[in-house]
Amino acid sequence: MQSYDMSRADTFVSIPGSQNISFRLDQGFLEQRIDRRATPSSYWSWGNNDLTPLEFSLVMNEGKNGFACYVQGNNQIFLPPGLTSGYTDAALTYHLVLQAQMLSPHLLYHMKDTKSISATTVEINGIEFPAVRDPSRELTVIFDPKASLPYIIRTIEDHPIYGESTKDLYLSSYKVVQGIKFAHTVQTIYNSTNQGVNPVLEDFIIDKVIINPSFPSKFFDGISEDKSLAPKSAAKKIRGISAGLMTEYNSNMLGTALKNANIENLKVETPVSDLPQVHWVIVDDDNDLGVKQMAIEFEHEVIILDAPPQWTKAVMKWVAKNLKKPVTYVAPSHRHRDHAGGIDKYVEAGVKLIVPEVAVDFWSSIPGAKFVTFNQTHPYATHSADWSYVTVTKSCPTAKSPIVAFQADAWQAGLDAETSDQALMRKWLDQTLRDGLTRDAIVLPMHGKVTPLGQLINITAYPYPDFDATHWRHGAALC
Repeated sequence: MQSYDMSRADTFVSIPGSQNISFRLDQGFLEQRIDRRATPSSYWSWGNNDLTPLEFSLVMNEGKNGFACYVQGNNQIFLPPGLTSGYTDAALTYHLVLQAQMLSPHLLYHMKDTKSISATTVEINGIEFPAVRDPSRELTVIFDPKASLPYIIRTIEDHPIYGESTKDLYLSSYKVVQGIKFAHTVQTIYNSTNQGVNPVLEDFIIDKVIINPSFPSKFFDGISEDKSLAPKSAAKKIRGISAGLMTEYNSNMLGTALKNANIENLKVETPVSDLPQVHWVIVDDDNDLGVKQMAIEFEHEVIILDAPPQWTKAVMKWVAKNLKKPVTYVAPSHRHRDHAGGIDKYVEAGVKLIVPEVAVDFWSSIPGAKFVTFNQTHPYATHSADWSYVTVTKSCPTAKSPIVAFQADAWQAGLDAETSDQALMRKWLDQTLRDGLTRDAIVLPMHGKVTPLGQLINITAYPYPDFDATHWRHGAALC
């Protein structure tokens, strides 16, 4: 669901790839193994400069002592391709086991023995379909009324922006294999009840089905825990972890949405001594990209820039403890999940959103959302239709006054040039040129390091005038 457009997914994670999906069904519980090789699309060069194919073997086990484990390789764009990541945390294990159940050829066989199963109907595009629902598995199987075959395997997810959403596994192109009909085309479609989104998250064609194959010994085993990056964890729903957010992270090769988010793990800096009201809030510095926010302190209130998921409560606690002022507004740079996945928690706390007018309908999915809008009919940069950046300087600045700029994803400031997109960097400079932003502006990036704008100008060889803080042309009056 990574996209430039707000109503559809238009950025590919990967196009070419192949996989074997194996099931063992005779142990009284489901075991699945996925052996996959996929090449990331060019968008992901920030995490994988060479676009080296991701090759991994992932084992899922839904038993009493179940687990999910990458026994070879990993599916995270920012990890070395050859590194075996091992076991997943409880929340991601729950997500992956549910995915395995949705694709299991024994799903209906096991559902019939579930006491809570019930017959129902589901309406899609004005058409009524027969279905059976299994609350214990959080799954609904929707049937083709003519063929009487499974058509859609559905689970319902809570998404921090879209609200209640359906994730549907569409099954089609059935073919007979040894007297049994198997779907040979599989698509994962995401639908929001509040937004007009209908993106394809994943699709693949099955070339061959082998029934009752022989597997090597330990084929469905995990690895030794001492060889894993994380401990073995059974599947468990974690309170506060949105299923929709987990889908976004995992389907975008970003691992898990579960973070160790608490006030003790926050790091806060004041990078510009002459602007002590500007606080750079570091919520994740596990790698050079990291995840940061900005807190702008005013006389009676605080504005927060960006809202990564799970960190909202910790950031608000830090503001209350250290600044002793309420957070009244939050301004997301754009709607991608690492920048906006925590917006709903700010709204729950009564915080208003500052967004461009073009994005109001999108954010209106959040119950109780209230807005302060600005009019920008065209994006500053093509990273996202609702993308914006923020500058802060002194009231009534002089030519020597400091100015900072908070931006996200247009430039991974302070890092090697190849981690950023040259076109996006120049697009942002096109905008800063029109705005009159000085090359001496200090950039506080959401991903990267505190760096002067002049470094970006040098990287791109962009012809740029010698502005100072008094040359600012747009936005609020300087004095």
